Amino acid sequence: MNRASLIGVALHYLTQLRMSVGHRNSLNLQDINVHAEAFFRDFLNLAFDYKLKNINIVERNARAIDLGDEDERIAIQVTSTSELDKIKHTHKGFVASGLDGKYDRLVVLIIGEKRRYRESFLGGDGVFSMSLVDDVWDIPELLRKVGDLRLDRLERCCEFLRDELKIPEPRQSNEVGTLIRLIEVLSAAEEGISVGDNREDPDPDRKIRDRFADHAAFLEQRFVDLHEIYGRALAEVNRHTDLGHVRVRKLQVYLMNWSDRVLTEYGGDPKAALDALTEKVLRMMGTSAVAFDDCAIRYYLVDQLIACNVFPNKRALDA
Repeated sequence: MNRASLIGVALHYLTQLRMSVGHRNSLNLQDINVHAEAFFRDFLNLAFDYKLKNINIVERNARAIDLGDEDERIAIQVTSTSELDKIKHTHKGFVASGLDGKYDRLVVLIIGEKRRYRESFLGGDGVFSMSLVDDVWDIPELLRKVGDLRLDRLERCCEFLRDELKIPEPRQSNEVGTLIRLIEVLSAAEEGISVGDNREDPDPDRKIRDRFADHAAFLEQRFVDLHEIYGRALAEVNRHTDLGHVRVRKLQVYLMNWSDRVLTEYGGDPKAALDALTEKVLRMMGTSAVAFDDCAIRYYLVDQLIACNVFPNKRALDA
């Protein structure tokens, strides 16, 4: 598997873990938080070469510093709470317990998404300092860090997630796999770098509402409907796909020229051309153990249509 595929696997499992913790906490079932400490101890040790141990510093669960690595001098609290008051309480308990003499860094790992805190730091002026930017991690931040690992280590992390969480990889993960394979195929296509008379500056309003006026409602509604299902998956794939500038450029130019030819073939009808492009891309992608998601392909093409890389406007239209 390549890097983007592995990141898709990590995304699936860590997202499922986050959702599970959130649902159980909403029912006041706190037992999963205890198991999460051991899970993240082993996962962080594997990912980042830490030697974290459960240090069990607990005072009615208010001053809980769950994990510590005395060699790296880092302490980590695992929590499902993102409120600033909780982080401040952790920092206060850390300092009051004298742990700032043993650890140089305190990290709060949120099993969820952190908030935008008005403050940048806690402490200072002689008191142990903690960054609310760099020292508060959430699941998206953890995914970014894991995504930068060496490929062999990333593979081991994914195997760990599979073994520990034992969550089936359903259709949702197939959306990610489909988008990853789609981008791989299109970015490897050979088309040259000439865009001909196609405009490169996006002008989606003019294209959709003027050029495709008869189909504007359909195209806009199709994007809205599919974005609700596939938007987040595509955002994560785009964030972590390791394409260089040249391959991104090839992908854009290939889509411009190829989709323009298909649109001409179908008499300028974007609905028919979009259907044809989806079928053609599916054939280009080959076979998979799990069938590719054709709606994910359609969403990607509509997204690129709005970005003016599919059915590009012509410079002649400006004359």
